[in-house]
Amino acid sequence: MTPIICANEFDICVSMPDLVTWIEDKHIPNADLSAALNAVGIALNITELYDTYFDDTPAGAGDVHIYPCADKQSFLVIDLYRDLTDQLDIVSASLKIEPAVLHLALPYLRRFFDAAECQVAFRQSSHSQQLRSLIDESRYPAPVDNGGYQQQLITHG
Repeated sequence: MTPIICANEFDICVSMPDLVTWIEDKHIPNADLSAALNAVGIALNITELYDTYFDDTPAGAGDVHIYPCADKQSFLVIDLYRDLTDQLDIVSASLKIEPAVLHLALPYLRRFFDAAECQVAFRQSSHSQQLRSLIDESRYPAPVDNGGYQQQLITHG
């Protein structure tokens, strides 16, 4: 039986290194995160995102990225802003998952977070204010802190 109100929105906050797994001197996408995104139909090159964050995003910068699935019913939005004082490389992500595939993705999402070395937040709800705020196009470009950086909203796919 499908619930009247479905808790299909998530806010997850972890360290950027939790998104990948290192094997010797090479990094690959975290298997559980990859499986969750694949179950939902979100195409995201996690290792490319990781490399962009560490190689091309200086402290005091970083944009918000949206990765929708093909039918736009599910999507991932991730805030890649690098705070000047953040030594853990914390990133916040929100997901909206179509109820029909929620049961496929939820176990992987939970396992991803539970195995993360830096577990900041995992919230599941029927309405995520963080998600709504991140995707609100009217707030961009958004000034961040007092450094003068203007955060942009970038949609992929």
